[in-house]
Amino acid sequence: MTTERHRCEPLSERTPGESTIASSDSTSYACTSEERAHDVLRLLTGYVVLEGRIILDLGCGPNPLSNSFQQMSSRLVGLDKERHYIEQAQRNTPLQLILADATCLPFRDESFTFALCNDVLEHVHYHVKLMKELLRVLARGGAAYVQCANKYQIIEPHFLLPFLSWIPRPFADAYARIARKGRSYEGYYPSTRKELLSLTSMYRMVDLTYRRTLLKIRALKIQSKLLLRVVLSLRRVLPDEAIATLAQNFSIISIIVFKD
Repeated sequence: MTTERHRCEPLSERTPGESTIASSDSTSYACTSEERAHDVLRLLTGYVVLEGRIILDLGCGPNPLSNSFQQMSSRLVGLDKERHYIEQAQRNTPLQLILADATCLPFRDESFTFALCNDVLEHVHYHVKLMKELLRVLARGGAAYVQCANKYQIIEPHFLLPFLSWIPRPFADAYARIARKGRSYEGYYPSTRKELLSLTSMYRMVDLTYRRTLLKIRALKIQSKLLLRVVLSLRRVLPDEAIATLAQNFSIISIIVFKD
């Protein structure tokens, strides 16, 4: 594919509050990138075939999930706006890596047949702009997997604090400081399920949130010890499917968007 820069402002260094991933002292990502990639691939089964696709890993970070996709495609591009993530990723993966902003992608229209946007949207203030760019570079007949933190998760997934993302920003900042989880909650913009679905309402879409939640419950892959205890208690009286039906409203949001 060909890159182009004329659409965008020059790439700038990160400004305060515009982090693309939680800092190392606050992030809750306990799984390896390989485990997380396996979870995504399992969700895609039956919906998207990745063999031979031209794949964009948007906001790839220092350990790109798409590194696990190499057996399916040799045309993989990782992109991140953080220079130190790109430098670290270069030591970890043979993928083609590009330093750029996800809200202003340096690619021609319809350059990719699959895009991965995994746990990136909640780190970007301008959700609409990011989704518009993602769909612009996605080819007709292509698909995108988008996963985003839910504003109404009971345990906020980056700081592991109850109800952190529910409360107004000034109180959330103070809460994070008091709990000694970080200087503030600035730079995190989780979405509601309704908001995320509305961003892709003009395209065919499959909501995988229930499926992802059910898989997590069945495997007991729940990071919060509190939530794990709750699920184990509920399992004594309810089937996993009933728990997932309730829990999907408070779970990480996962969707596939098809650009038919």
